[in-house]
Amino acid sequence: MSQVACSPTAIDSRALTSAAAARYPGGNTRGPQAQDVKTLLARPLTAESASDIALLNNHGVRAEIEELGIAEGRLAQARRLPNPTVEGAMRFEGEGRPELEVGAMIDITDLLLLASRSSAAGIEVEAAKLSAIGSILDLAYDTRRAFYVYQAAAELLELRRTVLEAFNASADLAIRLREAGNITELDLANQRSLFEQARFEFQDAEVGLTAARERLNALMGLWGRETEWRAMPRLPDIPGAEFDVKKLESTAIERSLDLAIAKHRFAAAAKRANLAQAHGFLPELKAGVSAERNEEWGVGPAIEIEVPLFYQGQGEVGVAKAEMRQQQALFTDVAVNLRASARNAAARLTARREAVRHYKTVLLPLKQKVVEQTQLEYNGMLVGLFQLLQAKRDQVQTAAAYVDQHREYWIARTNVEQLLAGRRHPGELTSTITRGASTPNGGQDPH
Repeated sequence: MSQVACSPTAIDSRALTSAAAARYPGGNTRGPQAQDVKTLLARPLTAESASDIALLNNHGVRAEIEELGIAEGRLAQARRLPNPTVEGAMRFEGEGRPELEVGAMIDITDLLLLASRSSAAGIEVEAAKLSAIGSILDLAYDTRRAFYVYQAAAELLELRRTVLEAFNASADLAIRLREAGNITELDLANQRSLFEQARFEFQDAEVGLTAARERLNALMGLWGRETEWRAMPRLPDIPGAEFDVKKLESTAIERSLDLAIAKHRFAAAAKRANLAQAHGFLPELKAGVSAERNEEWGVGPAIEIEVPLFYQGQGEVGVAKAEMRQQQALFTDVAVNLRASARNAAARLTARREAVRHYKTVLLPLKQKVVEQTQLEYNGMLVGLFQLLQAKRDQVQTAAAYVDQHREYWIARTNVEQLLAGRRHPGELTSTITRGASTPNGGQDPH
């Protein structure tokens, strides 16, 4: 992985972004550095350009990567040399010249422990660096998921609009047919009921699209006229080639930033535990020079020792060892969850791809055929208007479920890409349980 220069005063966010981009599946190092937000907004948005805008413009991720600046500041603090202390005294005896005493001391114990303290802080900087890269990756993939949710919401709204227009026309026709006595009151009520339901579903889809768009605006850090961007209102077709998910678990473990961060923090905690133990048993030793003037000046070495007789830093040692055990437990927890997430992500991607293919090649053509055949039978007066309307409604619900499955495929694929980049989506294990089966009307997006 790319090494990012350490600076205690400023964070090179562009270098961090490049390091994150280098982890994209396929080794894509194209970053947003060469463009600005206005240029990207001038063209129809894609999942990639939306994530580029987020990386350039999101202030939340900038706040998160400042944790690296905090860690670097602590490293500079750990590397400091102890400042010497100077003491002076003046004593008056009778009418003679006052006696003067001057001393300068430096903390030798602090100097002896400087290397260990700096090493622990240096490891924390590396952990913070990896965490900053992880935050950048999280933002990029969160934005991609939000973009796919927006595209699905836009596609669903157009579907609901078409259905509403069709049922509106059918309702007008049904009223005229009822006035002419050609259909029953039950047929008219059924038609009006379908129209009202279609109108409610259209309004619900409008709300869903607004929520999805604003979620994407928030991730991209946009406001005012910047929010008037355009994007294709349809999800892209699934690609012909799919990720090889057979080795996803081992690859995710190998490339995991979370595991690397946990390793670094465990190592830093272990060093701090050793440091606390050494500091508790070492006497606090200060050495320097002392000068005293009585009749003449006298100069000589001076030493000051604090003997750890009653307290050997047991509290600090206990805290440090507890932190070490905590980081060890967190490392194991990360590894277990990462493996489970990888297996789940692989299964979801395979299932969603198959579902999209099945809807497109089997279910949607079947529903279309059912509508066509029902229309023919209705024209031949073999079935009533209600059966025809029900067939059309079933077709619409299947089309909406297809949009839902298509969206879930792209989200599942994005989760796999994020794992391959070294970062686990925290909702990977919970989203399937909380969402359950895909709802035919698209439902409320949980991502």
